[in-house]
This record gives sequence, C-alpha cells and structure tokens, in this order.
Amino acid sequence: MTASLNPYISQFGEEFDAEKSSQYRMAIQYALGGLSYAFLDTETYTLVALECYQSNLLASSDDLFRTLERALESRGLNNKAFQSVTCLVDNRICSLVPKPLFNEADQAKYLDFAFQVPEDYAITSEPLAKMPSINVFAPTKAFQDKMASKWKDVKTSHSSTVFINSAMESDVETGVFVHVRNRDFDVMIKKGGALSFFNNFRFNTKEDFAYFLLFAMEQNGVSGHDTPICFSGLIRPASEIIDLCGRYVKDIRFVGDPHALKVSKALEEVPFQYYFIHYQALR
Repeated sequence: MTASLNPYISQFGEEFDAEKSSQYRMAIQYALGGLSYAFLDTETYTLVALECYQSNLLASSDDLFRTLERALESRGLNNKAFQSVTCLVDNRICSLVPKPLFNEADQAKYLDFAFQVPEDYAITSEPLAKMPSINVFAPTKAFQDKMASKWKDVKTSHSSTVFINSAMESDVETGVFVHVRNRDFDVMIKKGGALSFFNNFRFNTKEDFAYFLLFAMEQNGVSGHDTPICFSGLIRPASEIIDLCGRYVKDIRFVGDPHALKVSKALEEVPFQYYFIHYQALR
C-alpha cells in the first residue's frame, strides 16, 4: 500500500474550478512508477491543470489507482463527472503492424516477437492517424478495469500513438523525433513525409542515449549534419544528453507550442515538452 506521495509537478491555474468538471477533458498518462494527468477546459479551450507523480512506490495498478484517486480527492474531483477521460498507456510494450498484415486475432503474436507480455496485461490495438499501420499494445488489465469501472466511457490509447501522430502532422518532411522518459526514449524517423522507423530504447548513461540515437539514424540513412532532431518529454536544453548529442547533430530542436490550445499562466512555469503528450491528446 502506497504512502501519500507528493507530486513533482502540481500546477493548477486560477481559472481551475472543480465545479466545472463536466466541461473538462482529462488525459491520464501512466506506467508503473509514474502517473500524470491534465485538464482541458472545453469552454475556453485552455489547459488549466497538470499534476505529475514519479516514485518506485507506484509499483502496481493498485498503487497507481489509489494515488490518482487521492490526487483527485484533494482537488474535490474524485466523484465528479468529466466531459471525457483518456487513459494514455506509457509503457514500452507496443509494436507497429502494417495494416495489410494486421489480423486482430493475432495481436498477441505481434508483441511476442519483442516482449514477454505479463499474464496480467491486456492486449489491444488502435490505428495510426496518417499512415496504414496499427499500433498493438498492452496495458495493465487491473488498472484499465479500475478506470472503466470509475468512468464507463474512458478511452484507452498508447502514448506512442499520440507521439507518432503528432510527428506526422509536423511540417518537417525529414527529421528525427525523440520522446524522453526517465530511463527510456522513443525514436521516430520521418523521411519525405513518411514514417521510416519507430522504436524504443532503454538507457542508463548519456553515452547510451547518444549511441542508440545515432545508431538508429545511421541505420535509416539520415545524418546529424543535415537532419533536425526534435525532442519532447522529460528533458531540458541545458542537459548532459543534449550537450553530447550536440557534438554530432547540428540542428537540435524542442517541440514548440502550436497554440491550438491556450495554456493557463500557471503552466507557463513548466517546460512545454514535459506535457506535450497530454497537450496533443487533449487538443
């Protein structure tokens, strides 16, 4: 049983009002070890709140769900209805399958090539928006069941789907897109406007990070001399990883705010790349 945890980010705008929950969309992103959520006010089209937790104590579905309920309860939201709830699975267990080869009955087989999926995980899939591919992924069944019992119309998606769809919408025709977590990162390579590569890599050091990134680029025929890399996730411009990658890549960028949504003044204190996935899922 988890103790009460403190969030490492907790920003609620002055305009946030628990009594307006029925006009809020909520996006919840989770993996074992971490949980975050954000609210979009659909009347003003403003992102009004963001809260993030990270702890080794979040080691089970029960831990995650209790932490979520406690967080919502502290804001007077635990028994409130929302306009919509989206649950973003943020684990590494996902695989892209070309649509012509996809068979729903074989979903488990697609994941078995690369992962040992635990028995208590469900297997599901969703189409990517701008390409003929299906993302097959595995959420923890217990957490999804708890979410469905609390909000019957909850939508489940994988964070990599949001990440890839957003990169495909970018006006960069050829580029590398990187989404960073604490100890792993997603890499997507786009060439001539088409998806060329997607994978996830674990890392322990900045050297690991640079090696995997540069290896993926080399194997896919793109060079740091003339191909931009766009970062999102838990990384800042002033970091050892960026310093090292900058030795090999001329054009390093961070995701920008396309201003499709307004952002509460309170959230301006948080680097946009930190909540980029929530933003994209809610817009």
